[in-house]
Amino acid sequence: MNIHVADNAREAARMLLRNMLAVIRQPSGAGGEGGTVNVAFSGGSTPAILFDVWVEEFAELTPWNRFRVYWVDERCVSSENKDSNYRLAKIHLLDKVPLTSEQVFQIRGEQEDAEREVLRYSSMVLSQLPLDGRIPVFDFVLLGIGADGHTSSVFPGQEKLLHTLAPYALSTHPVTGQRRIAMTGEVMVRARHTWFYVTGQDKAGVIQSLSCPEVRNRYPAAYVWQSALHAELFTDIQVISPV
Repeated sequence: MNIHVADNAREAARMLLRNMLAVIRQPSGAGGEGGTVNVAFSGGSTPAILFDVWVEEFAELTPWNRFRVYWVDERCVSSENKDSNYRLAKIHLLDKVPLTSEQVFQIRGEQEDAEREVLRYSSMVLSQLPLDGRIPVFDFVLLGIGADGHTSSVFPGQEKLLHTLAPYALSTHPVTGQRRIAMTGEVMVRARHTWFYVTGQDKAGVIQSLSCPEVRNRYPAAYVWQSALHAELFTDIQVISPV
């Protein structure tokens, strides 16, 4: 587990992108030499900063033809809705880089039958990615962390979603009741690179306690951080105690 602390959110994004591109360039890195890079994006507001920096400073350095883009989670809303994770990525990244529609695999949050969409997306991911047993293996899973300790759309009290073998599952926001489709724990922890991009002092308390054994079963983010094969944290939060 490696921690990269920057002075601000944009510099933390630069650190992540520099490290990602360095991994991709390695013959034994993501996708192997010249191979496909399977990456899963998270939602929320924080990734907009990462996407903006990517477009402005790293777009020409990125081998877009090797990328296949998936999502960690999605709100059950139309792709035109302001809450859509796909919409955020489209506005800040997808419309500005040379990715084709064949390289982008959207969770269809607007589907009325959300359970059917979970099954469709899970089946697609299982058919397209390398497998570790029954678990699809992404090259990069890019995660955020909420102030309540959630990651993906797995919230405290939904720990069963951390242990299911299903790659994706339905979840519900505990406050708003909004339904979501979420990548589950086994997929997050078995990725080749499980990287957290976290900004904002409102998350400092969670960040400080990520490695504490007593919060492993309290915060889904702590469980993923402690369980992941290769976890890294990129943040503008000053980490005082070791995490």
